Amino acid sequence: MVRITRVLSVGPFASPERAETLLAAGVTHVLNVSHAASEIISSERGFKGVAWVPMSDSHRLPFHSAIMALDALHEMVSAPDSHVYVHCVAGLVRSPTILWLYLISLGVPWRDAREWIQKRSPMASAGSSQMVNHEHRQLAKQHGLAKFLPLARPEVIVPYDTQGERGA
Repeated sequence: MVRITRVLSVGPFASPERAETLLAAGVTHVLNVSHAASEIISSERGFKGVAWVPMSDSHRLPFHSAIMALDALHEMVSAPDSHVYVHCVAGLVRSPTILWLYLISLGVPWRDAREWIQKRSPMASAGSSQMVNHEHRQLAKQHGLAKFLPLARPEVIVPYDTQGERGA
């Protein structure tokens, strides 16, 4: 698991074996953006919410799938004291791309959002060109302005400080 902001993390598939580690790290909600259904459920081991928006990383992300993922993520992030883990199979393309689009929807400039993700997860391809293009960035920005702003939890867009927040 790689923490990107105080509220958002990305990583590989949330298997039942990883559930205890995620809970110990404070994860309360899980968004699966892989091609396979989740192996954990909300009530299992204490997660407050688990959602799945199926997608592929080998072709362009349909706009309706992007909106479904952004809305599911925003609903989870809006829960008080939530910590949301966004995952795909390896945590390198789909989950960083959805997190990147979500940060854009909250008003973070796309280059900054990419830098936040790739600084913490150097192998990640946030905004992968095989999945998204400039139209997806614009869609995320417009959708966020219409549905997500003003932001109730400003800590969602505060990059995770590995020095000051270690163990928090």
